[in-house]
Amino acid sequence: MNHPSCVTSFIRCVSLCIKRKIKNIKITLDCAKGSIFPDACLPISILIKFYHSTFDIEFIVTNEDSYLSKCGFFNPFDLETEKIKTLRNPMDKIFVFSEEKEREGQVSSLVQAYIDCLSRTTKCGKDVLNGLIWCINEVMDNVLVHSQSKYGYVMAQYHKRKEVFALCVYDCGIGIYNSLKCSSHKPASEIDALTLAIQEGIGDGKGQGNGLYGLFEIVKENNGRLVISSGYSTLMLRKNELIKFENDVIVSEQYPCTTVDFQLDLSKDIDLKTSLRNLNGFDGFDIRIDDMWQDDDVLRYDVFKQSSGTGTRIAGAELRNDVLNILQRAQSPIILDFVNVQACSSSFIDEFLAKMVIEIGFLQFNKLIRIKNMNSLVSHLFDRSVALRFHQNVNDGLN
Repeated sequence: MNHPSCVTSFIRCVSLCIKRKIKNIKITLDCAKGSIFPDACLPISILIKFYHSTFDIEFIVTNEDSYLSKCGFFNPFDLETEKIKTLRNPMDKIFVFSEEKEREGQVSSLVQAYIDCLSRTTKCGKDVLNGLIWCINEVMDNVLVHSQSKYGYVMAQYHKRKEVFALCVYDCGIGIYNSLKCSSHKPASEIDALTLAIQEGIGDGKGQGNGLYGLFEIVKENNGRLVISSGYSTLMLRKNELIKFENDVIVSEQYPCTTVDFQLDLSKDIDLKTSLRNLNGFDGFDIRIDDMWQDDDVLRYDVFKQSSGTGTRIAGAELRNDVLNILQRAQSPIILDFVNVQACSSSFIDEFLAKMVIEIGFLQFNKLIRIKNMNSLVSHLFDRSVALRFHQNVNDGLN
């Protein structure tokens, strides 16, 4: 399940079974390691449930893959908002979201979970995380507002080697063409509806009509990849070239279904003022950062609260990435508060702070970072790690 063509093949096979009145379908999963991607995994997972509930088809799955079991392929995660807020890693999971749970802020909590995870995972380019807040919010909100489906589904992955974030959203609703055909624009065809949907101010009257437009502009600015499939038609943005496909296979006339899949290069800067220039910009509101603001316009970062532990390099690297991303986004000094941190390993403090000093420079570190409530033991490890890092850099320079 590593390509949208897998979805096409699945729909074609099941449609043939329905035509022949076959009610029991055996599925053999052949999923080599590293070959399962959201743009195939998510739609097939949901279509299995859709065909079962709509056409009373029983699927017998053999050779179950461990990744598929863990990601929720057979049972998507349907979590309450408060449970989502506790997720440290929402990647590689299929989530259900609904209008009912959105009243409690389910979508915004999922978006926050994705952003927080990425902020800890890698140092991102300028405006990338703020751009992702727009993209994920809008594409998930579109399902609840326009699809006439009770549920939407989302899955995301982070690809470390390429520093790419991939996210797919799927719904079994009425499709983009049916959503727009009664609007003032009255698209003549499905492909016309898709090309209209990525333009500014185009919608069915239930919103401002800028969700897919903003997504398209941000992905284009990042030189990323965007695929929108609805009914028989697909629109793909790849290498800043717009490609159109028609005559795709369809689930049913009543339920054309819609897939929105996009990929962004996390290391590549985005200029949101340019991407969203016609929308008066976007501030990228982040509730976690907002909670860090102090009365003196300085951020307070609770090291103990934000960490997954203080004993490993992995935990230290997560905090370093997070702090550097927050500094870039907030454009403000930050207090690293070590209250409740009684002890840590030398590898943790080296990965967290000593590497940060080397990366941004001693003068910039002192300008932007303030240390608070660091006890003598942790302070000694910090000073020693910085000294060793500087000594290593000097030796590397001499050699």
